[in-house]
Amino acid sequence: MKQFKEEKNLYLSDKQPLSISKKFFLMMSYIILICWAIVIIWPLFQMILSAFNGKQEQYLTLNDPFVFSFKHFKYLFQETLFLKWTQNTLFIALATAVLTLIIVSFTGYAYSRYRFKGKKVSLMAMMLIQAIPTFAGITAYFTMYSVISAINPAFTRQMMLVLIYAGGGIANNTFILKGYIDSISTELDDAAKIDGCSNLQIYRLIIMPIVKPMLALIALWSFIGPFMDYLLPKVLLTNPESYTLAAGLFTLINDIRTINQPAFAAGGLLTSIPVVILFIVLQKQLVSGLAKGSVKG
Repeated sequence: MKQFKEEKNLYLSDKQPLSISKKFFLMMSYIILICWAIVIIWPLFQMILSAFNGKQEQYLTLNDPFVFSFKHFKYLFQETLFLKWTQNTLFIALATAVLTLIIVSFTGYAYSRYRFKGKKVSLMAMMLIQAIPTFAGITAYFTMYSVISAINPAFTRQMMLVLIYAGGGIANNTFILKGYIDSISTELDDAAKIDGCSNLQIYRLIIMPIVKPMLALIALWSFIGPFMDYLLPKVLLTNPESYTLAAGLFTLINDIRTINQPAFAAGGLLTSIPVVILFIVLQKQLVSGLAKGSVKG
């Protein structure tokens, strides 16, 4: 043990110092990273500052003195449908995340562990579907909505959005989860079968606990999507009361009748709260997945 420590210290002490060129590239890397951080942080800082600045009126200006106030938040809750937009977005985001997780957990496991006819063709078809822009299928979405709503009048445009988001997420995340499950040794499955476990028990008791970090990441991606997307809600949702946060808040900067840029900044700040809360809840799973990946192999 003592000899090992001496060899380790010797190795560290014998490490060659950085050359002038390496020092230059290291310095340039730090400069680029610092500049990139400023580019990202500065708009966020201005958004937070404007959201709480009572001196800001309809338009954002950088030269107004700062006076702490909640008036822009009061405007959101009293003069707009912000609470309704939040409710709509949370419903769509949660439904999308749950539906995507349930289906992807089965499809990823099936494509990884089973051999069946049409497996390669269906995987290739899912990959090609991802190459088609979402907006290109807007006519098909309206047609599907008309057919489904004719059969079931209770089917809403928000439910249609859930199907669109989940459909796109399932195709993409199936590839990701399949690759993750492929890295799990099939010897675990064989040992469980020897102990009398069925395929469903193997899926529930062995595979799912191992892939929890990846499922947490998929849930986070699926949840964030409806918060970030503006185009589809704006096209499919025609009633302002059915808008999501992205479509609703956009009316505060593109409609001259309701324009209020500081309130838009306040709404953007509040919109980030559910995403941050979910990230904190899933942080343990996400970090454990990164730690496992760092020592894998």
